[in-house]
Amino acid sequence: MQRRSALKSLSIGFGGLISMPAWAINWDKKTLGKNIYLADNEGAILSEIVETIIPETKTPGAKSLGVDKLIQKLVGDCQGKEALTKLNAGILAIEAEAKAKTSKSYLELNASERLDFVKTLANSANKEASNAYSKIRRMTIEGYMGSEHYMTTIGKYEWAPARFHGCVPIGK
Repeated sequence: MQRRSALKSLSIGFGGLISMPAWAINWDKKTLGKNIYLADNEGAILSEIVETIIPETKTPGAKSLGVDKLIQKLVGDCQGKEALTKLNAGILAIEAEAKAKTSKSYLELNASERLDFVKTLANSANKEASNAYSKIRRMTIEGYMGSEHYMTTIGKYEWAPARFHGCVPIGK
């Protein structure tokens, strides 16, 4: 009986592995293509939110790695039209919140003003803006950490670690 459930679990896992899109593993800007789902203004706002979350320093920021395009592609391709509409509405809610709190568009704010505004978004009374920001923040961090740049230069990812030290004295 347990053999059947093990084979079933193994086949489901293997099927999921095969069906995973190739661009979702070790992605970079070129593998995303030009499939952008948001309008120009919403896409620009998303780009700047992503850049505010992980700014460019000595290492490339989230915007220069194309994390904003990854978020659009993941939501558009994997989560469906309803999630994409929700993301678009959330970005517009963030823009409206920025205009209400700072009397400027999010794109007109400088880097320090954006950072201050984003810090207030997590505890905002506007639940749509708050939920959209938390989703964008989570996807930005996951996307950045899954990028080819992070995996190869910062995270030192190894496809198959080959180190095994079986005869190491316990006392050392």
